[in-house]
Amino acid sequence: MVTIVRLPHGYQTFPTNRPNTVIRSLRHFALSTMTIAAIFAVSATSAVCQEGRLRSSENGVQDAAEAVVKQSFTPLRGSWKKVVFGGEGAVHFSKTDKGDELVEMLAGDPLTGIRWTGDFPQENYELRLQARRIEGFDFFAAITFPVGKEHCSFVLGGWGGGMVGISSIDGNDASTNQTTQYKEFETNRWYTIRIRVDDEAVRCWIDEDEYALVPRGESELSIRIEMDPCLPMGIANYITRSELKSIGLRRIGPAAQQAASPTAKPAEDSATPAPIPAPETDGPTSDAEEKR
Repeated sequence: MVTIVRLPHGYQTFPTNRPNTVIRSLRHFALSTMTIAAIFAVSATSAVCQEGRLRSSENGVQDAAEAVVKQSFTPLRGSWKKVVFGGEGAVHFSKTDKGDELVEMLAGDPLTGIRWTGDFPQENYELRLQARRIEGFDFFAAITFPVGKEHCSFVLGGWGGGMVGISSIDGNDASTNQTTQYKEFETNRWYTIRIRVDDEAVRCWIDEDEYALVPRGESELSIRIEMDPCLPMGIANYITRSELKSIGLRRIGPAAQQAASPTAKPAEDSATPAPIPAPETDGPTSDAEEKR
């Protein structure tokens, strides 16, 4: 006689006169199943650990690369002034855990911003910063900057939260010209912004992805009138709470060579920085204006 036993993988017969065989077989199956499960568990744990190490290594490499890039930019500190738009929100200056200057701009009605009051070039430079939206649904950073004798603004997250572009080109703002793009911005995420002005073009990047390229001499650049108080270089938001950090500047081309060698002959096409105008307001500056 035989006994038929149902196992997870099928049926198996055992002689009834050899009961120990059934017990040993079932015990063997149970041990085998446990061994296989243990192997899978160890493999999964090893894979997770390896993935964690790889992610940690990648983050370390990214942090190191970020540090190298930051070292090539001169931090812009100590000469920021709160812009008086009328209805602007509060501006707070503090430090990050790494010692960088942190600028918090609360939501205004509608604009809040800061303006750089120190020297700033008109040509051959790169501006770099990090910005994030904390609350709100419109632009969290509109960077106004000089391009020779003209100015324009690189807008991030405008017109409902996702519009990106340069205002203005031939009178058309960031929502209606050739630089108009859409990007979904995550709340509380830092974005790295880089703006380059050289003899050939104006170029703007977000996290190393190029979002604007405007050849020099082919179009007229300007800013919207409400951004005038940010001249010649400033950063503003619109009914939005946002933060800025790691704001830096570096010279490129002839300007960089001249800065590196004080005795070098200035390039003929180098531009002298224009005097910094005071922001235009309807009345005297209030005591609430903050300056760093």
